[in-house]
Amino acid sequence: MTAEREPSLTPTEATLTASRALAGIVARSLATALDDLSFPQLRVLVVLDGAGAMRMGDLAERTGVHASTLTRMVDRIEAGGWVRRDASPDSRREVIVALSDAGQSLVNDITRRRRRAISQVLRKLDPEDRAAVHRGMEIFANAAGEPRPSDLLVLGVGPDHEPTEA
Repeated sequence: MTAEREPSLTPTEATLTASRALAGIVARSLATALDDLSFPQLRVLVVLDGAGAMRMGDLAERTGVHASTLTRMVDRIEAGGWVRRDASPDSRREVIVALSDAGQSLVNDITRRRRRAISQVLRKLDPEDRAAVHRGMEIFANAAGEPRPSDLLVLGVGPDHEPTEA
C-alpha cells in the first residue's frame, strides 16, 4: 500500500507540471516527423487520419487553412508521398485528398511512440499509484470535457484507434 504523501504542490501546479511532462512526450513523438514535414502539414495528415479521405474544401475548413494555401500545402505533401489526390466520383471538379500508405504509417508511428512513452512512465509506478493516476486522468478529462479537434490539431494530436493498457 502506498504511504500517504504530503502534497508539495497545489492541485493546479501539480496539473501544470503533469501537462508539461505530457507535452514533452508529445513533442518527442513528433520530433522525427518534423524533420520531413512542417507542423501545418502534419496537421493535415492528422485530420485525414481521423476523418478519412475528404474534399479539399472540407479539409481546408477542418484545418482552418485558406483553400489556396491548402492547395500549395497538399502539393508539397503529395510530392513527399504522404497523401494522394483523386478526382471525386461525384464531380470531376472536386478533388479528394487521402493519406497514402506512407502518410498512414507516419501517423501510426507517432501514435505508437507516444503510447510507448506514456506506458514507460506508467510502468515506473507501483500498481496503486498507477491506478490513482488512471482515475485522476479520467476525472480530469471528464471535468475538462472533450476538446474540439481543432484545439488538438495544433499539437499534432489526433484520434487514437489502438487502445492498450500499461
